[in-house]
Amino acid sequence: MAESSNPTGRVIDVLNFLAAHPTEAFTLAEIARHVGLSNGSAHRVLTTMARAHFLARNAKHRTYSLGMAMVAIGQAAVEKHRGIEIARREIARLAVELDVQCSVNTVVDDEILVLVKEGAPRSHLGLTRVGERRPLVPPMGICHVAWSGEAAIAAYAAKAAAHLGEALHRHLLAAFPLVRRRGYAIAANGPATSQSRQAMFRATGQIRDEAYWASVFGLVGQLSPPEIQIMESADAGAAGISYISAPVFSPAGQVAFQLVISALPDDLSAQTIERYASRLCAAAALITGETHGRRPES
Repeated sequence: MAESSNPTGRVIDVLNFLAAHPTEAFTLAEIARHVGLSNGSAHRVLTTMARAHFLARNAKHRTYSLGMAMVAIGQAAVEKHRGIEIARREIARLAVELDVQCSVNTVVDDEILVLVKEGAPRSHLGLTRVGERRPLVPPMGICHVAWSGEAAIAAYAAKAAAHLGEALHRHLLAAFPLVRRRGYAIAANGPATSQSRQAMFRATGQIRDEAYWASVFGLVGQLSPPEIQIMESADAGAAGISYISAPVFSPAGQVAFQLVISALPDDLSAQTIERYASRLCAAAALITGETHGRRPES
């Protein structure tokens, strides 16, 4: 892996890596390997960050983890983006009420970044971690794109057009006006769902090379129509629901982030699925209102 010549980029890579593993500690060599640095460069970066208390160093085990200074920075960011704490409050309620895993994610640099999580999955296959990143490629992140205008939708859909085939590409395009009308996105579980999720996950420092994209798009091409987007609740099938997501809008009428419920029971009736979706949309609307957001015209 080529080492970045940008010192600031190295610091960001270290912070992103440790933020994705907030309860863990790593040796210098482990961090260097994960973020693609030489041991010498890693030593300079980690020593400087530890001296400023951005990182904590365990002298006995010679490991590094997030430091106390990051608490103040994180709290300052939450104060700036107060919608995240409101969202945390609401998804905590949803996780208990519906017995599901709930998360909040946003788009950063064409990646979907998990910001908050409440509840627990029913298996490790559905695990969502704070700090987790996946590329914004179809069908991931449909809710993030649905209100972005025709040009953005076309660009998003084009990323996977060659791999989806004509019929699935038409199905994907038909999903956007439906998502806008009903106010949420919903996809079914299926043979390729969990595999594609795992293939899309990229550890910090991992290069998205040709092998990565071949794996991702190969699995995307195996998705069934309901795994891309369910058009009717009855289309969920015996495998159940993979996720339901609903957007929270900014004052400018753009999608600021989305709420996602996952790890749903497999045997939900169509009526129950609609109730879950309605409850999720109500939470998203409440957060939009409390943060002075504005839902755009569909």
